[in-house]
Amino acid sequence: MTDEIDRPEAHLPRSTRLFLLLVGGVVAIGSLLVVLAVPELRPQPGSLAARATHVAGGEPGFTLLLTLLGGTESDAAWRSAAVLQAFLIAIPSLWMPLAVARIFHRARAGYALLLLPPLMWLLNNGTVLVGTEFGITDDVSSDRVPLPLGMVASLTFLGLSLALLFTTYRLSRARLIGATALVLLLAALAGSFGWLAGVSVALSASVLWWLHLPRGRRLLPAALVAIVMVAGALGAQSAAVWAASSTPVSASARASAWEDLYTGLTYPRPLLDRPSITGVTEADVEDVRDSPDAAREQFLATAANDPGGVAATIFQKVLATLKHFGAMIIVIVVGLVLALTRRAHQSRSLSAALMIAVPPLVLGLAYASLTMPVVHNFSVLSAALSYLVALSLGALVWSVTSMPSHVRSVERGRISSRAGILVRAEYPADSGIDLTVVVPTRNGAEVLPETLSLLGQELGAEDEIIVVENGSTDETTKTVGEIVRTWPHPSKLLMRHSAPGLGEALRAGTLASRGRRLLLTADDLPFGFTDLQQFRKLSSSTAVAIGSKAHPDSEVVRSRTRMIQSKIFRFLRESLLQSRVGDSQGTLWVDGAWGREFARLSREDGLMWTTELVLAAEQQDHRVVEVPVSLVERHETGASRFRGGDAIRSVLGFVRLAIYKDDYCNEDWERSTRPDSAPIDA
Repeated sequence: MTDEIDRPEAHLPRSTRLFLLLVGGVVAIGSLLVVLAVPELRPQPGSLAARATHVAGGEPGFTLLLTLLGGTESDAAWRSAAVLQAFLIAIPSLWMPLAVARIFHRARAGYALLLLPPLMWLLNNGTVLVGTEFGITDDVSSDRVPLPLGMVASLTFLGLSLALLFTTYRLSRARLIGATALVLLLAALAGSFGWLAGVSVALSASVLWWLHLPRGRRLLPAALVAIVMVAGALGAQSAAVWAASSTPVSASARASAWEDLYTGLTYPRPLLDRPSITGVTEADVEDVRDSPDAAREQFLATAANDPGGVAATIFQKVLATLKHFGAMIIVIVVGLVLALTRRAHQSRSLSAALMIAVPPLVLGLAYASLTMPVVHNFSVLSAALSYLVALSLGALVWSVTSMPSHVRSVERGRISSRAGILVRAEYPADSGIDLTVVVPTRNGAEVLPETLSLLGQELGAEDEIIVVENGSTDETTKTVGEIVRTWPHPSKLLMRHSAPGLGEALRAGTLASRGRRLLLTADDLPFGFTDLQQFRKLSSSTAVAIGSKAHPDSEVVRSRTRMIQSKIFRFLRESLLQSRVGDSQGTLWVDGAWGREFARLSREDGLMWTTELVLAAEQQDHRVVEVPVSLVERHETGASRFRGGDAIRSVLGFVRLAIYKDDYCNEDWERSTRPDSAPIDA
């Protein structure tokens, strides 16, 4: 089996996949409830909806379904069919967020599909349903799109969405055959309701084989699969016709495709108060009503006598169809152009997803343009465009939120305001500082004397300590100032001030540092020096390391409340950020040059700053090392500083980081900022 396609699942942990399925479940339940609230919408005899159902080939399969459910005249059968329609519309929504997330390798592209129903309401004549025109009307007819045509669209969308999901996996040969068989089954089912739907779904299976076959050996097998699948779909339609041929409904009202083609030459008279270019009138159509041979002869004769007029009429209908779906097309074009112009590996998986939509787009547009561009003839085309809107919504969110930080003016302004801090220091840049310990503090007057004394005894002349006060209301500034004036140790001690917030303090201290390495700790040294002892054992090329309470060798006794907080925090970090670090809230050991550049670009100003730092390292493929620590006794028994408001801010922080996390993939910090050629471990 080829190794051509990527494995997006490697980027989506199990918790993230569950979240995406939850998003899909929310959309699916909403769609289900909406459809169940709508009447079964039977096509009225002689109406435009009834004729469109017959010509599309939807009557045999639907008649057979009603027969199986209790009879074509049974109210219970129609109600059961309406419930089935509701599930057909809802089911694809279950996996579409997951499929879209896998296409773009970003969970937020899938989360964006929560916005798909309201977006469809804006784009598609006021319906929140995805993949169908069921229940809506247009300016031509007051007849709402009935149940049979709704099923044609729903089955088409179901087949396309399932094929999309399969394209995101690297399938073994056996699984590929199984996936093909499942798509063939759906194609056959769709084909029994309408040959256009069956052919459209059938051709999507050829994309699976195209993806999984080696280059140079794709065309013939994919073509053979397409032929077999189309034959199966058409065969199912023929079988449904045969099975339903004895029923009164199908025998009495089967319309001719030639008749509908001939009716299409009257355009735009049924829709607008203008005569047809071809001169065909509604009276001419009435003369050949229910006479397929006469309709065929008249259509071919008109095409032979006035080919230019026929071509112009078809072109007008193409434009009318595009105008009807204009809003959807604009969203699709914008989203796909933004995504396809990005130089990213997602382009290949997106291209495969677009290939799936080509057959229903072409066939649906051709059908509407050859017959009449009215809502009742848009079933297959509507399914294809809804599929593309879902892709485009994910593409738009992925493209906009993953632009490099230097592209956005807000980012440029923030970075520029911080750049000067990097050069402000009380000693020369070449003073040879080995380690900078950054100690953020707020109201830490009681603990800082002991903490700084311990640090002074541990560090040497090539090290520095930067205490960053951020919004204290006690004697912190006075206490630290006195310690600085009487500092007896060989290491350097400095004090800085920042805006309130842990992130603000850590950022200010990091930007003011000059150390080759950085140790970001707390003002009460929660792990003593057990973290520093482990950090010093690491390779000099380690970019980021964490004193991790989640390490199996850590000696940490926590209260039940803290354990629950940690588990929730870790679950959110894994699901929203796809982070594999067990604990991002410990002390940090950071390469100095990398850390200063991160601080210059960072966004968070509170508790999430360290999570943002770890995320940035992971996004740049740096190996984040977790080392064991021992929690000091006062932390084992002390009260947590974490409050309810912090929980809310943390959740919002996770959402922000999930949106912007791709920015860090586009930064190449170590090459532009490191003062030497020493590599950073990745």
